[in-house]
Amino acid sequence: MATVKNGTVVYAEHPTDHIISGVTTKYIEEDIDLDNVPLNGGVLINTLALSSDPYMRYRMRDPSISMFCPVIPLGQPIDNFGIGTIIRSEDPAYKPGDFVEGYINFQEYSIWPGPPEQQHGLRYLNKLDRAPGLPATIYTGTLGLAGKSAFSAYDVFAKENKVLFVSGAAGPVGTFVVEYARICNPKLKIIGSAGSAEKVEIMKKIGCDVTINYKEQDTAEILKEHGPIDIYWDNTSGPTLDAALKNMSHFGLIIACGAISAASNNGEGSIIKNLEEIFQRSITVRGFLYRRGESAKVLPEFYDKITKLVLEGKITSREHRFNGLREAGEALESVHSGKNTGKAVIVVKDE
Repeated sequence: MATVKNGTVVYAEHPTDHIISGVTTKYIEEDIDLDNVPLNGGVLINTLALSSDPYMRYRMRDPSISMFCPVIPLGQPIDNFGIGTIIRSEDPAYKPGDFVEGYINFQEYSIWPGPPEQQHGLRYLNKLDRAPGLPATIYTGTLGLAGKSAFSAYDVFAKENKVLFVSGAAGPVGTFVVEYARICNPKLKIIGSAGSAEKVEIMKKIGCDVTINYKEQDTAEILKEHGPIDIYWDNTSGPTLDAALKNMSHFGLIIACGAISAASNNGEGSIIKNLEEIFQRSITVRGFLYRRGESAKVLPEFYDKITKLVLEGKITSREHRFNGLREAGEALESVHSGKNTGKAVIVVKDE
């Protein structure tokens, strides 16, 4: 090993709306001596791939705005769920060559856990036994944050039901929910919504019985025809949540996974008109966050249960690959504009 250029994506400017590559985020390069850079009891990671997720927009804000997730400090490397291999280690839990997943900096090479200014409550690192025959990038999506979020909440909160509605059903969380729900209940009627003809085709392929292109069709009318809805898996909030509330069954369940329609509102949230339906229909609403609360109790079962289903082709994976950290800003923006088809993953190093 030697001194090399270390590509890094830093958080450069608070966005007022959507993320803008080259403005909100900037790519820089600095020298790093791989043999001698101080680890301070930690490890040196060679990053393989990083996940681009809608929630990251919530982290890109002024620190005065209180939210559920920590801010990214201006001028610091962005970090998120990712995978990599250990190059050097001063931590007895890891050795060179280990395959790891966790909160990793948007850098080709990074020190974990890193300096105090990069610490926050979401950061973690785990060693994984990688399944033969699967690409490393699958651990950023189907076997990463998206899959774990979908699995944990559905396994813990979903009850016996006849009709499931999933918004954002062509995305990495939505596709997992649809396929996993079908495995759990083969007779289930599944309605999915997304925002393009291409994504409608994805929903059909993964097993949705009814598909909605919310940009071209009346979501509320289709739900009225095919409901009532027993469980609504909400990835979007906004108008789709309003339509679902009007078409829920009595004693139905809403699993609130995300609110991408409001992610760029800098804390101002969504306008929901039909909240009275919650008490009128005795609806239960369960929000959750990954690795927190009741849903986290099943996460230790995830790899044993789901890796087998992936290898059998019962749970599938689609990726929209962005090549290298220079395209990271585009990847972060794409999950809000809808330009990505499949899990948005930044491939830092090809295997």
